[in-house]
Formats: sequence, C-alpha cells, structure tokens
Amino acid sequence: MVAAQNIRSLGTWAIAVAAVLALAGAAPPFASDDLAAITRGEDAFGGAFVTGDAATLDRLLDDDFMGVKASGTLYDKKQALQWVSEGPNNTFDRVDDLKVRFYGDTAIAQGHESERGPAPELKPLRRVFTDTWVKRQGTWRIAAASDIDPGTATPPAFAADGEAIRALRARSNAAIRAHDMAAFLPVFADDAVFVWSNGTSSVGKAGLQASFARDFADPAFMTYIRTPQRVSVSENGQRAAELGTWTALKRDTRYGGDYIAHWFKGAGGWQVRGEIYVKLYCQGPLCTP
Repeated sequence: MVAAQNIRSLGTWAIAVAAVLALAGAAPPFASDDLAAITRGEDAFGGAFVTGDAATLDRLLDDDFMGVKASGTLYDKKQALQWVSEGPNNTFDRVDDLKVRFYGDTAIAQGHESERGPAPELKPLRRVFTDTWVKRQGTWRIAAASDIDPGTATPPAFAADGEAIRALRARSNAAIRAHDMAAFLPVFADDAVFVWSNGTSSVGKAGLQASFARDFADPAFMTYIRTPQRVSVSENGQRAAELGTWTALKRDTRYGGDYIAHWFKGAGGWQVRGEIYVKLYCQGPLCTP
C-alpha cells in the first residue's frame, strides 16, 4: 500500500476484544499489541507519502521489501524511498476496512485506500491493497505490498452504477451477437459520437444504426465483443468512463484492440454518449492497413 494520513480505531477495538476474551478464559486469536502495531504502521506507511517522511518509510519497510503498483510495476525499498523523498507527494490518504490475519511472525493486512494526488491536479484514487508484514527481532516490518485499482474514481456509493454499466455492456454484446438492432440501439444517446477502428467517425444514433446494419447484412460478420477492464464513475454519479478491450470476429479473421466509452446518467438511466475504438492487431485474410 502506498498511501497517506489514515483514520482508524481498529487498534483500540482489538485491545478491547482481547480483554473480553481474556476475562472469558479464552486465548485471543492475536496479540493485541501486534495488531495495534500493524494498524499504526499502515497509518504511518500511507502518511509518509503525504508528508514526505522518508525516515518513517525506511523504518517500516524490510530491507528486502518488494512492492507491486496497481499498474503492475515492481518496485523495491530504494525506489520507494526515492519517491517519497523527491515527491510530489499525495495530499490526502485514508484506509478503511482494514483486516489483519496472523500466521506466527507473519501477518497479512488488507483494506481499501482512498488517496488524493499532488497539487495542482489533486487526482482522486481508490485502491484495494494487500501488505505482508514480518516480525523480525520483535519489530513488525512490511516485506511486500500489492495494490489493485478496482476503478480509479468510483466512489463506494456509486459502485452499483459501475456494475449496471457492465451489465448494459454485456446485453449490448448479446444484441450484436444476435444481430438484433432493436435490442442494440436503446443504450446509445441520440447525439452520441463514434470513432471507429479505421479512424472514420459518425454522429448520432442514425449513423450508428447505418454502420451496424451493414455489418449485420455482411455474411462474413459474426460479432463484436467489448470487454470492460475498468469502469470509473464520477464523484456526482452522473458520468462514467469505461475502458476495455474489443474483438471483432469475421469469417476466418479476428481483429481488435482497446476502447473507451463515455457514459452519462439521464432520466432513463445510463446511456453511451461516445465511443472510441483503436485497432491494435488483426489476424486473417480480411485484414487491411
């Protein structure tokens, strides 16, 4: 986890639970001071990337520490210390839903993290993290950290909207596979703008209908498949960005690449306002430059 200034009371809760179990004559499933140390450590880990506190980060990270950023990039302790020292640093961080499991002198800490990036952009980020802690000579240190970006700018309150968009995309794929224009068109706004994989464009639902009517009438055409990799909903829940990969299947030919779709939420629910497709590969006899 790479974060900042966190707010939690889990350590206090753990001490209370341990006390209750002790009074009941049961051994606690963890040592309360160990859980409190890791809870404070997670706060300090994130806080270092807000305050630029390289000394705290040096104390928290094991010498053979390895991390994985949400992008998939590996980094080590030296790189982490360089980042926090040189900046620019985050302006806010909070960790929620922290859960810690102990396996002797090893502990796994998992939770959600909300961040705000450096000025002037102040970009909001949300992650799910897994940190592996090891206890060496009585001190807990972070040996490994891994971040997952489940949808950069989607506030938890609008998580259901992201799932609704994914479901609409699945229904759109099914309509294309069935060559069902009546089921395919309603999800698109009347004034939607489309940039196709060959660089041409069309405006409006009428242009979209004409393009797909030609595809559906083509004996070689099978289907288009759009697979969302990320759906990010705006902070007011009214707009969303869908990023993903797409594949076109025609007789003996397969091609595809990446796409982005702009969604907005109107009175009738979520609709696509625009889509851009970029062709990155093509395999088969129908391929053209």
